[in-house]
Amino acid sequence: MELGLRHLQVVVAVAEAGSISRAAASLRIAQSGLTAQLGRIEREFGAPLFLRRPHGVEPTDLGTHVLHGARLVIGQFDDLIATARTRAQGGGAATIRLGGVDSPWISTVAAALRGLRPDHEQITYVEDDSGEVVDLVRTSRLDLAVITEHPDAPAPKPHGLIFRDLGVEPLLVGLHVDHPEAGRDRIRLAHLAEYDWIAPADKAGGLRQSLRTACERAGFVPRFRHFGADHGTAATIVGSGTTVGLFPMSSPPVPDVVLRPLAEEPLWCRTMLVWRPGSPLASVATDVVTMASDERFRTRKPFLVVEPDPADYRRAM
Repeated sequence: MELGLRHLQVVVAVAEAGSISRAAASLRIAQSGLTAQLGRIEREFGAPLFLRRPHGVEPTDLGTHVLHGARLVIGQFDDLIATARTRAQGGGAATIRLGGVDSPWISTVAAALRGLRPDHEQITYVEDDSGEVVDLVRTSRLDLAVITEHPDAPAPKPHGLIFRDLGVEPLLVGLHVDHPEAGRDRIRLAHLAEYDWIAPADKAGGLRQSLRTACERAGFVPRFRHFGADHGTAATIVGSGTTVGLFPMSSPPVPDVVLRPLAEEPLWCRTMLVWRPGSPLASVATDVVTMASDERFRTRKPFLVVEPDPADYRRAM
């Protein structure tokens, strides 16, 4: 059997479904047929891609490697189809490929690009890890990207790429307006030891690692109970109960949610724009930085009672 794109799509479908039976239902094929096909795919790769568990399947180390590459290949193929169709329909303008980790800055950068290149189609990719994003820029699969870094987790900076700061801002604790700690001007992490936390994305700039380290310094291990939520979903979860989470200072207001600065050593987020010197957007990238930074801090109003002291996060500068 010669491996092809459809086989990679099968592997991704099984991983995303979490079980062969659910994947078979989504692919509209018999479970026995999918099981046999997956077995042939695994033999071609030389080892199992998934561990079969009572509750479903989990990727092996090899499976994780294959999944990472498969998603890149499938994404490139989808990009090829989309851009080819655009050109076939007479749209000769180039396509801007913007990427990054989950961050409110992505929409701001996208708006700046639309202002500078209004005749260009724009495609945006959101990845899980700043390292993956940088690799996509380095290999010319992204023209421009937004990455982040946090305390104890510096962003990757391969030689040959250009990095420019968009801004450094404190990360604030988000609580329900009736939360017992919501009335304080500043929050001590130790006071949140008994509450459930929303876990930041596992790899997004090392934020989960930084939060866990800060909590351990405060004497406890954070009790993560919610995983995989983006900023908007996380805020909604916080607004519905006693769960707490971390949010950028410039986050837009959410009903029933208040943000409070930390009293101890602060957590912060540095956001950067990265591109290749030979990128199609290299000539306007500096303008994007200026426009995005100006717009971001002009229009985003933090919804907190006490402004954090800039000295709290000066070590990030």
